[in-house]
Amino acid sequence: MSAPASNRIDVESLMRIRSLELRARLILEGFLQGLHRSPYHGSSVEFSEYRAYSPGDDLRHLDWKLMARSDRLCIRKFEAETNLECRLLVDLSRSMRFGSGDYTKAEYAATLAATFAWFLLGQGDAVGMMTFASHILDDLPPSRRKGQLQHILAGLVRESAPGETDVKKALDDYLPRARRRCLTVLVSDLLAPIEGLQTQFGYLARAGHDVVVYRILDPAELDFGFSRTARFEDLETGRILYLNPATAGPLYRQRFQEHDEALRALCRRHAIDFLPVRTDASFFDALYDLLRRRSGIHQKRKTRA
Repeated sequence: MSAPASNRIDVESLMRIRSLELRARLILEGFLQGLHRSPYHGSSVEFSEYRAYSPGDDLRHLDWKLMARSDRLCIRKFEAETNLECRLLVDLSRSMRFGSGDYTKAEYAATLAATFAWFLLGQGDAVGMMTFASHILDDLPPSRRKGQLQHILAGLVRESAPGETDVKKALDDYLPRARRRCLTVLVSDLLAPIEGLQTQFGYLARAGHDVVVYRILDPAELDFGFSRTARFEDLETGRILYLNPATAGPLYRQRFQEHDEALRALCRRHAIDFLPVRTDASFFDALYDLLRRRSGIHQKRKTRA
C-alpha cells in the first residue's frame, strides 16, 4: 500500500537542493501534511500516541483537551510505552556513487536516512547511525538528546569511501553493538554476495531485532537500458569493461534477477522486511512503510503486555 499521494514532491527537483537538512525537512513536512489528511490516519496507522483510560491510571496523564473535543478519556502514553530504539545502517561505499541522472544512490540514501532520523527523533525515539563501506566510517550510539540529528546529518554528508561494499563486515561489527533489541534499518544497494549475509541476518532475527532492508537501486541498474557499446567502470575496483548492451544485457538481467530473488528469499526466511527503492521514486512510500513498521512494533508490545 502506498503513502497518500497528496503533497508529494518531485524527486528530481528535491535533489537539486544542496542542503541535506533542507531536503529532509521538506520531505517530512509534506509527508506529515499528507498523512494527517489521509484516510489512514487514526485507522490502520495510529499516529497519535494515546491509549484509553483505565481505572487506576494517574489522572495527571489524562488529555483534558482531547476529552473536551471528543468526550473520550485518553491517557498520554508513557515514554517506555511509546519510544523505540532505532539504528540506521547506511552504505556509503563507492558502488553507491553511481547515478544515471543528476544525483547518486548515495545522495538518495543519505536523504532517506536523514528523513527517517528526523521523523523518529520527532516521535521521541532514540536513533543511532552507523555508516560503512569496506569498514565502519561513523558509529553514533542511539540517543534522543538535542543535537543528535545534527550529528547524524554530519555523518551522512561525507563523501563515499574507497573500497568495495562489505555488508558482511559491517554487520559483523554492528552485532556486538546491538545487544538490546531495536529496530534495525539497513539502507544499501546490497550489491554483495548473498552468502556473506546469511549468518548475520539470521543472528539479528534470532536476537529478536526488528529488521527492515531498504535496497536502493538506480533505474539503469534495474533495466540495463543502454543502447550502444560503451565503456563501463566498476566504481569499487576500477576495472574497465567495454560492453555491447545487445549481448551483455540479457546475461546481466538474468544474473541480477537471480541475485534479487536469492536476497528476497533470505529475508523471507528470517522474517526481515525487504523493500526495494528506486532512486526516482517518492520518499513518501518509504516513510509510510517505516511508520507502519513502527506502529506494528508498538502493537506487538501491547499484545505481549
